[in-house]
Amino acid sequence: MAKIAKALGVSMKISLAQRIFNANKPFVFFHTHNATREAIEHAIASGKSMDLDICVDDSGNPYLGHSKEYYEKSGEIQPETMPFWQAIELVSKASIPVIVDCKHYDAWPVVEEVISKIGVHRCLVHSFATELKFDYEQHDYDYLTECSPIKNLTLLKDKFPPATITASCKFLPKNILLSNQYEKLLSDIRKVLKDNRVDTVCLNVLDDTMSDKVLDFFIAEKILPHVGIDNVDISKLSKIYVGETDSLSVASDCNLLGY
Repeated sequence: MAKIAKALGVSMKISLAQRIFNANKPFVFFHTHNATREAIEHAIASGKSMDLDICVDDSGNPYLGHSKEYYEKSGEIQPETMPFWQAIELVSKASIPVIVDCKHYDAWPVVEEVISKIGVHRCLVHSFATELKFDYEQHDYDYLTECSPIKNLTLLKDKFPPATITASCKFLPKNILLSNQYEKLLSDIRKVLKDNRVDTVCLNVLDDTMSDKVLDFFIAEKILPHVGIDNVDISKLSKIYVGETDSLSVASDCNLLGY
């Protein structure tokens, strides 16, 4: 169908999530904090995908990266990245799928402009959700500026239906996927996601605790879990999911989804 539409010059505005469901196989995105011109051009030339962290400074100016709070608390050095709008222009002229990761609660207007320029059907928009922030695990820091109400994602979905929206959890029990005592917690999380029409979820627990049973639990409500695949035996997973890798060579080819 996609080939016929392309031959006729028809734009297939199918969301990334729906494309993964249609393909019935996992799709692995390239994940990186180093959005340099070289990295972006390499991702485009390789026909893979790209990860763009969207943030704003104290004056509201957008840049690629995490928040000032993140770098101050974590002690990480802010990486050199490509000038913001030049990067968006470069990606918009390509055809690869893109993770648009909102890293500051004041960056939503910029996120809307970014996905409009790139093409909403090519974008997986991610944010940590306030409603999915817990206190089960001890943590050294909590980056307050990176969390937003889940309604921000829902409103984005209302405005841009072909966008794929992704909510992240914080501070869940590391063994949540291994213990029956957390079945209600998982059900409550799934209900929040379903009620807000979230397409994919990052549980942010140990990736090697993921199983087909857990994948099926979310897929039953048309929600795709994220799995970091770099330190996981993915041969044990036979269901579909959204994968993430720090290695561009391991990331999926975008043509698997019809791009």
